[in-house]
Amino acid sequence: MQKPEKIKVVILTGFLGSGKTTLLNNILASEKDKLNFVIENEFGKVSVDSTLVQKNYNQLFELNNGCICCSLDAELIEVLTQLIKAERQPDCLYIEASGVADAGMLASVFKRDDVMKFFDLTQVICLVDAENFEDRIKEVPEMYRQVIAADRILINKSDLVQSKYISELEAKLKSLNPFAGIESIVNGQFDVNNIPKSTMSNFSKIDQFGSIETTAGHRMKSIAIAVPEAFDRDQLYAALSVTLYLHYHQVYRIKGFVKLEGEENPVLLQSTGNKVTFTSQSPIESQKYFLVFIGRDIERKGLERILSQITKKKM
Repeated sequence: MQKPEKIKVVILTGFLGSGKTTLLNNILASEKDKLNFVIENEFGKVSVDSTLVQKNYNQLFELNNGCICCSLDAELIEVLTQLIKAERQPDCLYIEASGVADAGMLASVFKRDDVMKFFDLTQVICLVDAENFEDRIKEVPEMYRQVIAADRILINKSDLVQSKYISELEAKLKSLNPFAGIESIVNGQFDVNNIPKSTMSNFSKIDQFGSIETTAGHRMKSIAIAVPEAFDRDQLYAALSVTLYLHYHQVYRIKGFVKLEGEENPVLLQSTGNKVTFTSQSPIESQKYFLVFIGRDIERKGLERILSQITKKKM
């Protein structure tokens, strides 16, 4: 019996008014030949965005009364269970998260082993309002997590500001999330199929980032630490999972390449919300091993101490 294909998942995130529903409508219009389901989440009991989504989908689910990433976990899992049991499963599930949602925690739901059997989280897209982003991010910490959790950052309404400012904004966003692709768009026009898959070389060529510690305002830091030694998989997983749990309001994301004992190939390690995952990669020439920690008020010495304690356990 042929194993059914996993349902592709795209998460759309971004602060209130950034244009997520317009972006979703444009994507659905370009994908209307496929079977698409939509989950709309709003912060509040009354849904407005669901009435604005144009009917280029096959089924729409509404999750209200709170943030999709916290109090609605159970309700989200219930909806995902319905999709799995449906007579005909969708080709893609689009989730438009609340403007104040923690995108990393939402994405971590799709890194659960039981969920990954049926769903493939292909992209987390963060929409940034070119006109208001810098003002809003000073007021709303959740916006940091939205940017840092993203695989792709879209600067919307780019026609309403000067091109010089777009370049400055791109540099600031890159300092917050050095792993995401960044693109300027107008009126939410974007081809979701035109996203290149991340490859190992994308991250291994950031030589200048390997030893630089950057600060991106508002006490945010991005710290890269070289990790040439091999780690025990279970010990590394446990240590970083505990770090993410205990320092949830400080450590927003971890990503990089490590050696694991007993494994020949390099491994891509990344955190999604509070979930750590390992993905084996094909080896490349001049492979560099490093971990990048992104968060608020994080310090290099403390992070190095966590990693050194893992290696000491092997001795």
